[in-house]
Amino acid sequence: MIHPPLFRCYATLWTTSSFHLTACLLVLLTAQLPLSASPKIQSDDSLSIRHGRLTAYQHTSSTDTVSSQKLGQIVTANLVQALQGQVAGLLVRSNSGEPGGGATLQIHGPGRFGDTTPLVVVDGMIIGQTDNLNWLTPNAVESVEVLKDATAMGVYGMRGSNGVILITTKKGTIGKPRVTVDLFTGVQQINQRPQLLNTRQYIDYINDSRSNGGLIPAFKLTNQVSLDTLLKNNTDWLGALFRPAPVRSAYLSVSGGTESARYLVGADYFKQDGVILGSDFERFSIRLNTDFDLLENVKVGQHLTVSQAVEHVNDGAGGRTAIEQAIKSAPYLSITNPKRIGGYEGTTYLDASNDALNPIGLSVLTNDRQTSLNLIGDLFGEWTLFDGLKYRATLGFDLRNFDRAYSMPAFNMGEYNINLTASLARAKQTGYNMLLHHQLSYSHTQDAHSLTVLLAGSRQTYQNNDISAFADGLPGNDIRSLTAGQSSRNRTVGGSYAFYRVVSLLGQLSYDYDKKYWLTAVLRRDGSSRFGPGHRFGAFPSLGVAWYLNKERFLEAVPYLNTVKLRAGWGKTGNDNVGDFQYASLITQNYNYPFGPTNSFLGVGAFPSTLPNPGIRWETTTTSNVGLDVTGLDNILKLRVDYFRKRTTDLLVEVPLPSSVGAAAPLTNAGTLDNSGIDLSLTAAQSSDLITYHVTGFASWQKNKVVSLGDRPNPVLGGLVQDETVTATAVRQPVGSYYGFQRAGIFQSRDEVIKNPNLTGTEPGDIRYADLNKDGKITDADKAFLGSPVPTFYYGLSATVSSMNFDLSVLLQGASGNQLYNANAYWLNGYQGRYNAGTEVLTRWTREKPSTTQPRVDASSTRNFRPSDRFVEDGSYFRLKALQLGYTLPTSLTSAFGASRLRVYVGAQNLFTKTKYRGLDPEFASNQALAEGIDFAQQPQSKMFLGGIQVSF
Repeated sequence: MIHPPLFRCYATLWTTSSFHLTACLLVLLTAQLPLSASPKIQSDDSLSIRHGRLTAYQHTSSTDTVSSQKLGQIVTANLVQALQGQVAGLLVRSNSGEPGGGATLQIHGPGRFGDTTPLVVVDGMIIGQTDNLNWLTPNAVESVEVLKDATAMGVYGMRGSNGVILITTKKGTIGKPRVTVDLFTGVQQINQRPQLLNTRQYIDYINDSRSNGGLIPAFKLTNQVSLDTLLKNNTDWLGALFRPAPVRSAYLSVSGGTESARYLVGADYFKQDGVILGSDFERFSIRLNTDFDLLENVKVGQHLTVSQAVEHVNDGAGGRTAIEQAIKSAPYLSITNPKRIGGYEGTTYLDASNDALNPIGLSVLTNDRQTSLNLIGDLFGEWTLFDGLKYRATLGFDLRNFDRAYSMPAFNMGEYNINLTASLARAKQTGYNMLLHHQLSYSHTQDAHSLTVLLAGSRQTYQNNDISAFADGLPGNDIRSLTAGQSSRNRTVGGSYAFYRVVSLLGQLSYDYDKKYWLTAVLRRDGSSRFGPGHRFGAFPSLGVAWYLNKERFLEAVPYLNTVKLRAGWGKTGNDNVGDFQYASLITQNYNYPFGPTNSFLGVGAFPSTLPNPGIRWETTTTSNVGLDVTGLDNILKLRVDYFRKRTTDLLVEVPLPSSVGAAAPLTNAGTLDNSGIDLSLTAAQSSDLITYHVTGFASWQKNKVVSLGDRPNPVLGGLVQDETVTATAVRQPVGSYYGFQRAGIFQSRDEVIKNPNLTGTEPGDIRYADLNKDGKITDADKAFLGSPVPTFYYGLSATVSSMNFDLSVLLQGASGNQLYNANAYWLNGYQGRYNAGTEVLTRWTREKPSTTQPRVDASSTRNFRPSDRFVEDGSYFRLKALQLGYTLPTSLTSAFGASRLRVYVGAQNLFTKTKYRGLDPEFASNQALAEGIDFAQQPQSKMFLGGIQVSF
């Protein structure tokens, strides 16, 4: 039977009164836990309350912590990229090499069909799942914890299914003011780039492709007079697009404090140019952390970051990247042309239908400037009511303003790319994220029994407003006013508003007996406004146990063995990151309604384009894990082994409806997905007068499989390349698997074409596709699954050694067992036979020199470019991610000018990569599970050389 005060407390949770919520938590505590007359304070640090959460679960979970020293091994604008190769079970991949760009984090495999990014929490403030952390300098971070098992993720309930990243920033300590300065500068350069055809080779290739396609030869490329002119030029478009790019950073902090007040103030400046023209990132931020002991039992404080980031983006026009345009551009064209408006050359209708845009001109003339101003932090107060009982209240805030200005001047870069007048587009977005969190924690130890209880309630509200506008016909290229555009020309305006609220109630209990047997239990109840009435609330339980076997008699006497701990956990978490109002019907406006016998148009109306599903509910992930932790040789060696199994049910899937319904099908909770695997990590650390070393290595194996798609009869189709689907998600296959034809060689003769199944119009020299269903013809029914973007194995090794004031650190990482879809190969292998290509086409099939690997070129057909295993490549790679050598000057020298420490260092990043992948970079991601691993010529990771100095006073 539910205790009456508890019933009233649950009802109170959904009110907006902070006073009522605080009183509610007090009722919950006193209704369930009688207090001892003389409680003993628990002194074990692992039972402390940090940033509003109970950390006792660390005894029963496989939580990993990355220190600030390890984070400093990688120079990056985005903090989460510094986690790469550091944590077992955490796969980190950069979305691109774009300055300030994001990264995709995945814990224990993709657990859903949408965004698989973990939840990010900074100093207790829940930021979200898709945040780009380029607003937070890594210099300000003390540590990062990765929660990846049932017990730890269960604390975050509905938002913990993808795992959780907990970030703790640095704080002031008691002592005199301490000044820290960290400066570095470096240069980046591209690792590799494809070899393209020169002008002579390109002209021969184009003429061959048009001849094979039955097209009229291009006069410009066959007339001897024009040929003599064209052959004088051989433009290296990729060489002109890529550049050495500087990176520099400066960080200054002042910290200190007294018994009653501590502070840290830090300022950061970071500037990184991209290795392609027109891209850079610049950040300036200020960090202020304070905490004060107002009374003996009352503590208040705050964490605050103010940052501004300005980014110039060059991600392509019309969805086509600058790198793609550079690959396709004709090498006989000059980059510039003073006679054209804007000063850049371009293709015309005489250039054999090559409509590639001038990537240099677009990179220089267009300006995509994105500015974000962020105010992120929290205010907290902590009151020790009596020994063992604490109340903490936190008000967190995340306020952001985003401004994008995209300007394009008037120019003429050939007949395929003309902008008659200057145009301007502006977009402004304002968002806020407010968190109100209350909690009570109680710790008590009696003899061999220790108990810690946490009760918490929170309310979080998200709101987002954005407005956009576009105008062309501006009177000049330097005009930045939308109202200056010609009213008679195209002028548009748009905008949106979004609101989202989450309410939560959490109970967590940790008990241990004699520090030998541990139990952690969590029950969280969450409510989300993203679901319809009747389905907004869910309960998420989790349970973890641990047993320190080394404290048993049968292991106490074992030599060289310090700790042996066996762990097990089980729990449920949810996911509401499905978008707003998915349960409702989407209404399409401005639709022409015909009426009458002649279907004459009578008016404009609206219609439901998507059917509603008011029963849509949580996606639920059930996780179970078993682990073993062993330390030995006086804690020099530490071994951790974990087995995990993660099943996600009620995944949102669209079940197709007959077209006669007249509306798209709604999302339905129908899918089931499994992830399982093993994490293994080993650490060796020792310190002596002569040498200090710390080496950590890990290896993770994982398996991903779709179990069910409900009533959906066909796979869920995903990524598109040249308007054709190349990924599909089906039962018994990994999420987002590549899907297409299998090659069976190249037709060498007309007789072979006649005797074997083929596509319409096939000629000798074309690819022969396998007739898998043996029906005598090649159709989509012959498509097969060709590989998966999900790695089955990934690993990392981080090592630091110091001796005689020198220190050396190295970070190695890699992944294997996955494939990548190389969409770049469409162009490099001669797609449509009108663009430039890679030198691979020099070995193409011809009647004089038949080939068994490279098909003929044909400007009138794309038969040889159907989605197939031709473009699916091994994505495995091994990378020397970071290498750094430092020297710390003796204190006898530094003390002469008042410094307590001075260290100089040099380093390199992405110095060496071993891979079979033929694209620019095997490391990229998109954080969308259904369309992962498709290489669209994103800006690659670059090689970096740097040097720096660190000084403390």
